[in-house]
Amino acid sequence: MNILMAGIDFHKADVAQREPFSLTAAALARTLRQIRWQPGVDECLLISTCNRTELWVCGNQTDGTALSPVKLLCEARGLDETGYLPYFTVRQGMDAVRYLCELASGIHSQIFGDDQIISQVKNALHIAREEHCAGTVLEVLFRTAVTAAKKVKSSVLCSAVDRSVAAAVLRLLQEQHISVAGKPCLVIGNGEIGRLTAANLEQAGGKVTMTLRQYKHRDTVIPAGCSVIPYEDRYKRLGDFQIVVSATTSPHHTLVAEQVRSVLKQETVFLDLALPRDIEPEVRTLPLAALFDMDCFSSLTQQAEERQLAAVRAVLTEFEEEFETWYSFRQYIPAVQQISKLSGKETAARLKKELRSYPLSDSEQEVLLRKIQNTSAKVVSNILFGLREELGENALEESFRALSDSAKRLQK
Repeated sequence: MNILMAGIDFHKADVAQREPFSLTAAALARTLRQIRWQPGVDECLLISTCNRTELWVCGNQTDGTALSPVKLLCEARGLDETGYLPYFTVRQGMDAVRYLCELASGIHSQIFGDDQIISQVKNALHIAREEHCAGTVLEVLFRTAVTAAKKVKSSVLCSAVDRSVAAAVLRLLQEQHISVAGKPCLVIGNGEIGRLTAANLEQAGGKVTMTLRQYKHRDTVIPAGCSVIPYEDRYKRLGDFQIVVSATTSPHHTLVAEQVRSVLKQETVFLDLALPRDIEPEVRTLPLAALFDMDCFSSLTQQAEERQLAAVRAVLTEFEEEFETWYSFRQYIPAVQQISKLSGKETAARLKKELRSYPLSDSEQEVLLRKIQNTSAKVVSNILFGLREELGENALEESFRALSDSAKRLQK
């Protein structure tokens, strides 16, 4: 199985080590295209979130040896792989398939059962598809993982507790004995995480203000109860807030230490939910500031009970085995298509003479013959696909060789 992945995430790398691999939407698309045209790469896909960056590849080098996804990613980012190798985990074959199904289900997230990871996996496939980098193998693999994760969410991790990063903000504040009720809060960023965080802070009793860039004014939905200030005025108003959250996709800092120092008037808690980081790390050295970044959420990772994990893996096993069966059978798909097509044509040809005895016009006969041909082909195709559940690999290979040879007689 020529599926490989390499990932750098919070398990081995802190936020500073992950940061060089964090990708904006434009950089992600550009990096995908660059990797796709490397020798031996048939398909590729990138997952980039605040906790991880992963490169998924399907292909082999010209000499048949496995590709190095770490090398491919580092070269695309202009980085020396030697310094980053210790922070990467590489998986291949069914090990990679199992991991992806678990990842999409949220059991490898900083927040156990993270609700947002499914949409992040779906979005990664969407972008790879848009850039013409995902082919049949990664398409089927990622769709299988998403379907498996949805089954896990509905049948195992169906708790009403919101496990997203936005919800974890409140748990982190509680852990630090920081009350939200009645406090002025600023949320920088009005993407999904920013909006969810603002809504959660408002529901917890905070007096929430969100920044809004002028060019996005008409396209943004502000959570009920929250007020708005222009993004450009964030420093002017910063001293008025006791809790400040930044969650943007900006490649630049939204808050710089020196400018924060000049306006800070009271003890303020800063929470940076972005990667690359929104808030300059030096902010944590300021006398009135406390800064928490994504690595601080590791302490909130909920350890699932062994019973729950066993239930999750039982669900995923079914989908993993389904993909493995599809992958091993895919080499026979051209033969299935050929045999089915020939069978359909032969059936229609044999019935053509019989149809002349019926009161049908020539055009009606043609329509009926096409339907007979297509239906016959589908029936044969379904029978042939069913062989994968009845025969082992060796028997399948022998059977399809014989079937293909036999079907060729229909062409004579």
